Amino acid sequence: MTALALRLRRLLRVVETTVLVALFALMFGVAVFQILARNLFGGGLVWGQDLVQVAMLWVTMAGAYIAVGDNRHIRIDVVARFGGERLQAIASRLSALFAATLCGALGWYAIEFVHWDFVDKTPGVGSVPAWMCEVIIPVAAGAMALRFLLQAIWPPEASDSAAPDSAIPDSPAALDSPALDSPAPDSASPDSPAPKP
Repeated sequence: MTALALRLRRLLRVVETTVLVALFALMFGVAVFQILARNLFGGGLVWGQDLVQVAMLWVTMAGAYIAVGDNRHIRIDVVARFGGERLQAIASRLSALFAATLCGALGWYAIEFVHWDFVDKTPGVGSVPAWMCEVIIPVAAGAMALRFLLQAIWPPEASDSAAPDSAIPDSPAALDSPALDSPAPDSASPDSPAPKP
């Protein structure tokens, strides 16, 4: 993987994580405010409960999209436990293709669902229409379908999914550091001084 691809991958991961954390903080903050306002003032935000539900929907779909991108989604690896490498590769491609089909179907029917809410002008949260709150469903489902399809064509290597973020350099200077390319010092070199007793 090139240095530019590593930087883009890290940037995309930072953006995804930031959006997910912001949505979760919004959902948690509004829920806590609603509880405190009802107990202390006898009432909360009129649209508070609806906002929490919409935020939960967005957190769920965004989290699923990120999990698929990191290849850390929930799976049942029966073949990986009992099958050989060739059988594992075939099962991985078939399962990714099946998941892409399901996510594609979800996205397709979600488009129709959002379209009818747009036509009917269904109210959502406050002055925000319902279709804007629901647009995350077809977008995330379509993105997951595309990622599963790419995994079916080019299965991710085990090192790509298991490598931690710390393995990706944080800065261009770290990528160009000579320490990455220089070999480890040879302890048995004849020029090195003998260890003292």
